[in-house]
Amino acid sequence: MNGSDELKEGERQAFEALPKEHAVRPELEDRVVAALQRRGLLAIPLGTATGRRRHFTPWLVGAVAAALALFVGGFATGQYFGARSGAAAVLSGVQASGASAAQVAAHAERAGTMYVAALVALNQLNDSADAPTRAKARQVALTALGAAAEEVAHLAPNDPLAAAVLRGLNERSREQGPAPSSRSVVWF
Repeated sequence: MNGSDELKEGERQAFEALPKEHAVRPELEDRVVAALQRRGLLAIPLGTATGRRRHFTPWLVGAVAAALALFVGGFATGQYFGARSGAAAVLSGVQASGASAAQVAAHAERAGTMYVAALVALNQLNDSADAPTRAKARQVALTALGAAAEEVAHLAPNDPLAAAVLRGLNERSREQGPAPSSRSVVWF
């Protein structure tokens, strides 16, 4: 130019007619940003790895696993406490409460009555007519009777009735031979 910063009228109009910005394609901007990031001139944002957002799958998998573990643990705990028999729960409550001997004796009487009632109900069931079911019921009854007689023998060592029951059960087991199951019970 000739030293003057002023434009002539035609030049000024031509200059104003020029577009103020040139629209670049988005691919060009992405390429420039990627090149600057590769050279270390532009920081890589944490939210993007290769231009797309990362899903936090390890966190999501961990949260689902923790929720599943809590659910299964709660279910197992409920099954454990729900499966305990009413008599066992009451007995553990009697033992933990420091009950007197009279209270424990009354509890034993109720448990014995429930045991006899269960045997009567078992005998009256329709499916108890077949031999294997009756044999199983008889074995359960005799095992419980033996355990009760053993405890009575500990409680009153000179009781002839408890000793006779234990002798009778021992003779019966010797006559029948060892049980066919792989499990054996040792009485002390």
